[in-house]
Amino acid sequence: MKEQTSIENTKGQIILYKNKLEVRLEEDTVWLSLNQLADLFERDKSVISRHLRNIYGEEELKRQATVAFFATVQNESGREVTRTVEYFNLDAIISVGYRVNSKRGTQFRICATNILRKHLVDGYTINQKRLKAQQNKINELQDAVRLLGNITLLGDVSDEAKGIVRIITEYSRALNILDDFDHQRLVSPKGTKKSKYKLTHEEARNIIDQMRHKFRDSALVGQEKDKSFQGSIGAIYQTFDGKDVYPTIEEKAAHLLYFVTKNHSFVDGNKRIAAALYVCFLQKAGILLDSDGRKRIDDNALVALTLMIAASKPSEKEIMIKVILNLMSETH
Repeated sequence: MKEQTSIENTKGQIILYKNKLEVRLEEDTVWLSLNQLADLFERDKSVISRHLRNIYGEEELKRQATVAFFATVQNESGREVTRTVEYFNLDAIISVGYRVNSKRGTQFRICATNILRKHLVDGYTINQKRLKAQQNKINELQDAVRLLGNITLLGDVSDEAKGIVRIITEYSRALNILDDFDHQRLVSPKGTKKSKYKLTHEEARNIIDQMRHKFRDSALVGQEKDKSFQGSIGAIYQTFDGKDVYPTIEEKAAHLLYFVTKNHSFVDGNKRIAAALYVCFLQKAGILLDSDGRKRIDDNALVALTLMIAASKPSEKEIMIKVILNLMSETH
């Protein structure tokens, strides 16, 4: 085959070996009529119909899920007549393509198989045009936020306006983190290394007791099931070859939140205790607030993070830690 294989379904077209075929784009899929299927695979309509009967008869696909009827204008003896025509969606098109015996069918299978192989090897399939458009929108949002940020430097702007700008800025920052998360490019930001504070099991117990008393929790809240809670605290201070495994305060805090949440050391209240210890740890270490006097991670974000950690898989630990560190960072 001398020509390069190509299939596209943008702008209502399928291009197969430089042969264009107009298609319908409805309900997030492609639709072809029986005549169009016959043209695409270069076989008689009777052959395509037989393949479709077999596909539905063998229950490879369900007819009601892959067939639709659309009003189509047709030219009949020089007159334009509107007819209701049966159309088949992309699932049916692919199924026919893997059954039909023709040169065009072979070309279709080669192209489809190459796409599938690339998807399996890469682990994902990306619509490059859509990805570029989304990235452009993110860049435009970031530029707009940077311009809005200049408003806070003006002396005659109300506190309300400045507050709105700060909120928008925070959402933009969160969008950046989510975008980095989606594209697996989150990195751990630089943290704070100097701190004389060290959390002990005894102090942690005092924090838990105060929390339980304040919220009038039952005796089961904070009741340790085993020695794993002591292990969670000790883990954030572990060393290797004389150096801290988690050298920054932020890394220690993030791992404290993760370990206490995931280890289920208490009969009840594991997530609340983890969040409370995380906040107290940052406060004692002197980095609970950012340079503007606001919490590095607000209360709602902390709740969401704790729930995310609780629902996450052990294999997702590192990405969870990176999310926490990025949310804490002032320079993201």
